[in-house]
Amino acid sequence: MTDNVVLVSQSPGNRYRTIGQALADAAEGVTILVAPGRYAENLTLTRAVTIAAENGPGTVQVVAETGAAVVSKAGSAALSGLTVRTADADSPAVLVVHGQLELTECDLSATSWVTVFVRDQGNVLMRECEIRNAVGAGVVTTSPAGGVLDACRLTELGTSGIVVADDGALLVRFCTVSDVGGNGICLNGRGRLTVEDTVVSGAEKPAVAVEQQATMVASRLRVGDAGAIGFYLATTEHVVLEGCSVVKAGAEGVFVAEGCAPGLRDCSVSGARSSGLHLAGRAGGTVSGCTVSDVDGVGVAVTDRAVTEFDGLTVSGCTTGVRVDANADPLFRRLRVLGSDGAAIEIDGGARSTAENVEIDGAGGLGLAVTGEARPSFTGLSVSRTAAAGVSVVGAALILTDGAIDRAGAAGVHAGAGADVSLTRCRVQRSKSAGCQFDEGASGSVTESEFSGGAADGIRLDTGESVKIANCTVRDNHGSGVRQTKPEADIVVLDLISNNNLVPDAFGTAASAPSPEPAPPQPRPLQASDPLVELQGLVGLAGVKGEVTSLVNLNKMAKRRQDAGLSAPPMARHLVFAGAPGTGKTTVARLYGQILAQLGVLRKGHLIEVARADLVAQIIGGTAIKTTEAFTTALGGVLFIDEAYTLSSGGGGSGPDFGREAIDTLVKLMEDHRDDVVVIAAGYSAEMSRFLEANPGMESRFSRTIEFANYTAEELVTIVRTQCARHDYRLDEDLGEALQDYFERIPKDGTFGNGRTARRVFESMTDCQASRLATATTVSAADLTLLTVNDLQLKA
Repeated sequence: MTDNVVLVSQSPGNRYRTIGQALADAAEGVTILVAPGRYAENLTLTRAVTIAAENGPGTVQVVAETGAAVVSKAGSAALSGLTVRTADADSPAVLVVHGQLELTECDLSATSWVTVFVRDQGNVLMRECEIRNAVGAGVVTTSPAGGVLDACRLTELGTSGIVVADDGALLVRFCTVSDVGGNGICLNGRGRLTVEDTVVSGAEKPAVAVEQQATMVASRLRVGDAGAIGFYLATTEHVVLEGCSVVKAGAEGVFVAEGCAPGLRDCSVSGARSSGLHLAGRAGGTVSGCTVSDVDGVGVAVTDRAVTEFDGLTVSGCTTGVRVDANADPLFRRLRVLGSDGAAIEIDGGARSTAENVEIDGAGGLGLAVTGEARPSFTGLSVSRTAAAGVSVVGAALILTDGAIDRAGAAGVHAGAGADVSLTRCRVQRSKSAGCQFDEGASGSVTESEFSGGAADGIRLDTGESVKIANCTVRDNHGSGVRQTKPEADIVVLDLISNNNLVPDAFGTAASAPSPEPAPPQPRPLQASDPLVELQGLVGLAGVKGEVTSLVNLNKMAKRRQDAGLSAPPMARHLVFAGAPGTGKTTVARLYGQILAQLGVLRKGHLIEVARADLVAQIIGGTAIKTTEAFTTALGGVLFIDEAYTLSSGGGGSGPDFGREAIDTLVKLMEDHRDDVVVIAAGYSAEMSRFLEANPGMESRFSRTIEFANYTAEELVTIVRTQCARHDYRLDEDLGEALQDYFERIPKDGTFGNGRTARRVFESMTDCQASRLATATTVSAADLTLLTVNDLQLKA
């Protein structure tokens, strides 16, 4: 052997018969090769040495009867290919208290509370090691110096696999943790963990638990066959799950509590029990691009005042798709609930919830069920193929705008006792019962909506409460268009279009009169609300209104020139709407389509709103089909592509660029149907500019960009006042000034919601007012309508 390499062997005549003897004489940087055998000793590393099995892994055993088998105090040391065990019930097999200990291809086991313990200023680097412990944990670190577990296997553990506690820090990658009696991964104290490409399976307690002030960033962490919860997140600090999954869990797939606000991106849960995702205990955070499937219970539960924001969530094959209750107030965008055994979405227990662009397809019960004094608001709800009513509201309130309900197994919309339902621009068709039914004790309004092809009445009013129906169409129903069964009820029907229903209408004074013969179809009158007037009535948007008015005038002149046999002037038919969220882009697009239809430029003028997920498939050839289907539904109207720039940002790899396929398909379709559709691409200004620059085919077809500026503080106050007027509230003078000051100070960054922020401020003030008045001994009618500065409890 050389001066830098010494040999330890139990063979006669060898200088070093024990590893301890070699360590005592070893200088810094020496490599100690150990011949095969069992070495009963305790090793203390105080110098930078390497101890390696001469004949490779599994040939050398280091066994301690008492104490730790290896204690590392050196600045740097390494073990390679050793089997290390301790028989001491109170000691770890390996203890690292200072410096870095590198372990490669080692087999480590103990029968104590932990196999590998890293504390003080210790640092461990483990590669391709195997860790066992029938009694306790695998690896525990409390050291802030950090450490790495790379391609290690932790199995057959009595308690937890990996524990990061106190101020410990650890990086785990390409590891497996299996068959553990406790948590697969446990973080508490102020522990910090980064975990990548790791599998946790067969944990009897929550597979991954993050508590107290611990932080975790997990990428592609997979949990399988968990005996309890998959991920338990109850920390007040930062947690990110990206590309993580849970397959089979004995309880919730992901449970979030204690005010935790995690970020979940592109995660999936399948085969869980109780709930796939459960957000409780004032949980916040965001959930985007996630899927939940095949849950024996509720796919996604949001309870106990949780305020989580969801975007692009898909829930399929669950007993109940989504349940919101216990005063929770989540925000859902682009939610899809598919194939639920029971109700698709349940909102109960005083919950609020705001939802935009929700699709429900196939439910064994109700589509959307609102009960228990809940007050949700839905914009852009599509419901199809439900076994029971498409939408049901009992003892609660619902605001539904731009809804589409098809083939409901009972009523399209059912307002039960104590319901307050507001429907605007909804379309209900082919219901097995009434298109819209108000039971005794229900009230509300139905505006600019259509009910057609139902098996019973288009609208049935069995209530004695106030109901207003305005600018609605009822046609081709097997009962009456509108049937009022209580003549004395406070029912108002204005500008009704009723055609081809099998039974005559019966409302107003006609409700108690004999049914007359069906009247001949009447020509459709003009809508009471002019979309151009409605556009001019929007708050702010002066530049937008000017641009749209210019386009309208240009279209008017083009129509007149065509009627006169002249060629039409060149026009920017397709548009880019650029600006921040909440600035009214979707509303203006809808009104623009209606205006063009009124002018005869478009056949229908309806709005179809899509995003990347509605156009792009994940299989070759699927994107063209999906894009064409979406485009076809918009023919005769407006195709509104929200966040259009994401179509060109989905590549980045060597695989197929499906976003590019969608762009190419759109360009061709826009050319083929240039006279029968208007395409509006929307998104942030800078991103849309780069999008057009990067896609010349699109840029040539979008020659005009309309900028939507952020609302000013004065305009935001006006929006709040408009909300007050709509819901019978008023602001006192001091509150108006306080709102002005608040909106001037609020950061106008990427999280600023413009009009949405104003509406949320209004909702927050009504909540505060309700809490304030609930404790008052006497409350007048004026008090019920007045919002004061005490109700503005927001942070600037």
